Amino acid sequence: ENTTEEYGRPRRPNPETVSYLRGLPLEETLAAEQARTYIQYFQAEKKGYDKSKEHNDDPPEYPALVSATHAALSSIYKELASLSCEENSSTQIETLVRIACRYSNAAKRVVLAGMSGYWVFLSSHRFGSHVAQTVLRCVVASCEADLDVLGCDIEGGEGEGKMIIEESYGSHLQSVNGGGEVPSLNSLLLQTLEELKPFAADLAVHVCGTHVLRTALCILAGVEFVDAYAPASGVKNT
Repeated sequence: ENTTEEYGRPRRPNPETVSYLRGLPLEETLAAEQARTYIQYFQAEKKGYDKSKEHNDDPPEYPALVSATHAALSSIYKELASLSCEENSSTQIETLVRIACRYSNAAKRVVLAGMSGYWVFLSSHRFGSHVAQTVLRCVVASCEADLDVLGCDIEGGEGEGKMIIEESYGSHLQSVNGGGEVPSLNSLLLQTLEELKPFAADLAVHVCGTHVLRTALCILAGVEFVDAYAPASGVKNT
């Protein structure tokens, strides 16, 4: 008889990756400030705002912390599940997920694909279950703005966000079998829920799994997670 603990257990993470994560400057408040400055510029452009009244006609730089978050997620993609089961790394993974998913639909697909095959184990793990809840909440919450496409419809531009996403996640968005792109966000989310479904009875009475199962049921019921991108209690931002 299978148990949740035996299902899809990830390998231990590389100590170097753990050290790398520990050194990342993960400041959610600053990331949000940078993103809003960038978003406001393009919102004004779309409304036909007269830029000649401004001192600087050039668009602001793409949010540095958002770009760094995408680069970090890309570099640890194959260890996402492993790092989610480590006490310190798990909170850093949650922060990366909140920042990336807040401004990128492509990042949501990458995160879900990286967790595939490990959902049941993560859901029944002391630290992994927190990451699992954060991922599920963030991938179904609406982006504050999808920077992947922001600016693409202005003056025929490609959009800096699109280029950054391609540089960060290009290889991860390809099917592992070489059969095209990773499935759509809806397909990946459905796969995730199907992965949890056979173990629903076990998760319902598990001290950690019950929270993940409740989140999954809320998704199926169409609940909107309005606070999905809010920093976790106790997380400090400078």
